[in-house]
Amino acid sequence: MTAVRLRPPLIGTAAVLAATHVLGVLFGDPPLRHAEVLALLVLAGYALLGELPEPRWVVPAALLVLVVEAYRTAPADIGDGSDQFLAVAPDGYSPPPVMLTDGLDLTWAALAASLLLLWAGRRWPAAYHQPVPRRGPVVTGTVLAVLLLTAYPAVRLSEFALDLSAGERSTSASTDPVSAAVVRAGSVMLAPLVLGLAAICLTAVLFRRSRVIAALGAALLAVAALPQFDLALAKADLPVYAGPPSALAISFAITPSPLIAAPLPALAAAIELAAYVFLAVGLTRTGRREKTATNSPN
Repeated sequence: MTAVRLRPPLIGTAAVLAATHVLGVLFGDPPLRHAEVLALLVLAGYALLGELPEPRWVVPAALLVLVVEAYRTAPADIGDGSDQFLAVAPDGYSPPPVMLTDGLDLTWAALAASLLLLWAGRRWPAAYHQPVPRRGPVVTGTVLAVLLLTAYPAVRLSEFALDLSAGERSTSASTDPVSAAVVRAGSVMLAPLVLGLAAICLTAVLFRRSRVIAALGAALLAVAALPQFDLALAKADLPVYAGPPSALAISFAITPSPLIAAPLPALAAAIELAAYVFLAVGLTRTGRREKTATNSPN
């Protein structure tokens, strides 16, 4: 069977495995524990059967990083506390030291893959027989995307600071724990922010090179950074004073139900895997090897 005939079944298999993983995260009962690993491995096989951009090792290396992370975080007890973004601060609470690892632990693989593709993508030529978009609209769209991306963590951090300040006034507590908690909240959101910015830059680079499908995948990766802000806050040990949640805080929360265990992680996984599929499809194309196989008498 030629590479031309193998690639469509592979991308279909990857989509089915990705959907299996997302459903497992959503309902907290994965039918196939390593579905995400298998989906990324199938995507790597799909990419290797196509014509990869130079240097040819970049796309497989990016997928390999994602495979390692998927294997490391293979679901065991999904949904265990995934819906708790903030914990009630006990008396005498002392915030832990500011750490960047809470956010980086969630995003390091996607960030490494994005930076690797961004490094190589700056040297890629434009796709064959495709018009090159003008620089002005691409720059404008990139600036708007950056503003929208940075607005989300800014609003989340402002909401968090206002809640802590209101609790401090009602309890006459010291301002030191509050300020330290706000700084920590900002630090854990730094890694998802860098991921989103790198994905936006990758989107602009790919779009300028007329790789529209791959640019769509990079844009989805930037969107996938948004739920990572909340997931990073959930991993951090952050306080919040008891009280009714505000409308803004409710708007950012996705409340689990008895049947749905982890909606926010499932949303993040679905967007990320869709981004990887579009990137793999957009960065590989029918090359000379496939054309030769198609035109052969067999």
